[in-house]
Amino acid sequence: MRFSLRLKLTLVSLLLLFIPLTGFRFSELIKQDLMQSRKETMLFSARAVASALSGRTGLFDRELFHSLSPTRDLYLFQLSNPIRINGKTEDWQPELKQARIFGEEHLLFSPETYRHESLHYRHLTGIRGEYLFAIFLVTDDKVIYRQPDSARQDLSDHLQIGVEDQQGRLHQYLLTATQPGWVNGYLMPEDSRINIPERMEPRIQGMWVESEDGYILEIRMPIEMVGRKLAFAIADVDETIERRTTALVGTATAENGGKLGWLLTPSQAIEEILKSLDRPHSRVLIVDTNRRVRASFGSLAEETAPGAAFSSSFLTTFSSLTYQFFSPFYRFFNRPFAAEFNQAVAASSTLDLAGVKEALEGTSSVTSYTGNDGQAEIMAAIVPLREDKKILGAVVVEQTTNSILALQNKVIEESLTLTIIAFVFGGVGLILFASRLSSRIRRLGNQAANAISDSGQIRTTIAPMAARDEIGDLSRTLTVMLRQLQSQTEYREKMADNLEHEMRTPLAGISASLKNMAREMENPPQHITEYLDWALEDVSRLENLLTAVRDATSLKQALEMDFKEDFLLDTAIEMWFLHSWQPAFPTVEFKYRKPAAPITLHGDPARIHQMLDKLIENAVSFHTEGTAIEIILTEHNGAILLQVANEGPTIPKEQQNQIFNSMVSFGRQKDKQPHLGLGLYVVRTIVEHHHGTIAVGTTENGTGTVFTLTL
Repeated sequence: MRFSLRLKLTLVSLLLLFIPLTGFRFSELIKQDLMQSRKETMLFSARAVASALSGRTGLFDRELFHSLSPTRDLYLFQLSNPIRINGKTEDWQPELKQARIFGEEHLLFSPETYRHESLHYRHLTGIRGEYLFAIFLVTDDKVIYRQPDSARQDLSDHLQIGVEDQQGRLHQYLLTATQPGWVNGYLMPEDSRINIPERMEPRIQGMWVESEDGYILEIRMPIEMVGRKLAFAIADVDETIERRTTALVGTATAENGGKLGWLLTPSQAIEEILKSLDRPHSRVLIVDTNRRVRASFGSLAEETAPGAAFSSSFLTTFSSLTYQFFSPFYRFFNRPFAAEFNQAVAASSTLDLAGVKEALEGTSSVTSYTGNDGQAEIMAAIVPLREDKKILGAVVVEQTTNSILALQNKVIEESLTLTIIAFVFGGVGLILFASRLSSRIRRLGNQAANAISDSGQIRTTIAPMAARDEIGDLSRTLTVMLRQLQSQTEYREKMADNLEHEMRTPLAGISASLKNMAREMENPPQHITEYLDWALEDVSRLENLLTAVRDATSLKQALEMDFKEDFLLDTAIEMWFLHSWQPAFPTVEFKYRKPAAPITLHGDPARIHQMLDKLIENAVSFHTEGTAIEIILTEHNGAILLQVANEGPTIPKEQQNQIFNSMVSFGRQKDKQPHLGLGLYVVRTIVEHHHGTIAVGTTENGTGTVFTLTL
């Protein structure tokens, strides 16, 4: 794969990515340090709140923190919506999510084995205005209604209510239904052995509605009827003959007033103390041993909004505009958070945090969680709430991580903006610099490529660059090299001509001397005669070599003096085949593929004949005995194609462009004629004089060589 200089410099520019990477790492370190600092601060604040509350004598006694029961106590929720007594649950949201499940652990009575599918329910008690509301989502496999003509209220599925009024008196009420619809409470006698109600209590109203798995019971009663204790219990009857109660599940029965649970409400006294402590941007929650929120104060909202801290921190208008333009891009790297989110925590709700359990066991901790709406991350410092070394609950101090995330996002955004600016200016600069370099190198490469032809001849020189850098030095070095190479080439070409001129005279003298010796010697011995013949034969070979060198060196000048004419190339080749090549090589088989139509060539017939003689001689020298030499003449798209192919050794690809140079020879010839590697040089010279090209390749079957001329 080829990598351009421009691409390499572009890759080098990616080192600018270390700017945002460093910013990311720096922002993470800042976040970790700020998180650790905030944890310590929040723990200190939580301990201060716990200390302030523990110093108030009698506070926890008045707020019922000492004698709590997880199964008997009822927590009174402040309902968000007006409640309509219609047996539907929509009005109870979102507090209904905090409803408790009553089952086997709340079983008060059962004469037989308890079955969960026979009776269990979800229950929630709340206050809205001057009324106390309660809802029961009962799962009952068999719903049994009261007989209309029966005065007893306990012979069917029913609800028992135990109430201690504001004067401390205990009252028991029963609610049952003869059919789905409106129901009222009935006041039961103080003597539990009497099952006939004293009277109907119209202030206790309810709606009994059947559901898929049982029924829904929704009730309302004035808050003035209730003191500090309250109990509920659902009784289950599963058959209509004996109509006996099979299970009673609830907080307590009204028969034993001492076991009624407390009706717990948010502590106004504790909230007033929390208000006086004033923890900005924090929310403080007080949790009892049942993990219920008994008091809360404060807000999690912070002044920092996403992105607001960033836009005012940059010094230049350009960077500010860059931030605004790339703000959608920043969202991929920023930690999103919401400045406004649902931060309400229902009073009396269960705080299900990991650290609350540890705090109730005496261990302080800091935890994090995501808000109910998933819009903010909240940190919570949780410490035990003690009085006289007894743990009565836990103090929870909460803060969002918005300000820390805003600072982290600010560092990330600034790093990204600096990177974008660096990429814009640095990248453009590098691209321009790379384009300039690549343009100079490309121009130098084109000059070098044009200076030398495909045949290896030097056609022109390279213009040296004036630039005082490495590329300028390279151009000047190449210029010097080409000039030296051109001088050596010219010297080599002139050397062949000078060599032929200087050697021909001594060879003529040697040849004459040997011939004179042969004539003057009378009856020389046989071996002397053989020596003389061998010497004369070698002299003749040298003379032939010198003649070939002379013809090759003077060929270009001779070609300029030739006369070109139009002649039928196909007929000429056929004539040369019959009268020249076949007689010269009688043992070699030739195949001539003549074109279907005559082909006319504008050129010198004698030079074309000379050129083909060299190709035929070369093919005969290298062909495999017993195979034919093919001559193929065709015309395609106005160009004449002439091919000479023979079976035999092939020419390696790396040498195919070199064999047409002067004095280059390949392989071993089978004849005894001298060779200086000038034959194919002569062929190329004649072809180029006729404005053609020549190439060498391998035959289709890969077992031979083919020369292709295009004229």
